Amino acid sequence: MLKALATAAATVVVLALAACSPHYAAGPAGTVSGGSAAYFKSGGWHYRLTVTTTDGQRHRFRVTRHDYRHCFRGSAYPTCTHH
Repeated sequence: MLKALATAAATVVVLALAACSPHYAAGPAGTVSGGSAAYFKSGGWHYRLTVTTTDGQRHRFRVTRHDYRHCFRGSAYPTCTHH
């Protein structure tokens, strides 16, 4: 009984954390040319990447912390997000 209750509680925690994970629209495919992380007092950390597409256009968009940490300058976006 105790083991079943612990398993159920662990499942609820995992699902709650997954539901709280932010999902942002994917940016365009290209080469990562920059990134920034800024802390906002009321909103926590905000992560952004800058991607240069094949036609030379630069696009700056918000990403998750996971994507920010895995997509360094010069890497191919969105391939770098699949770690």
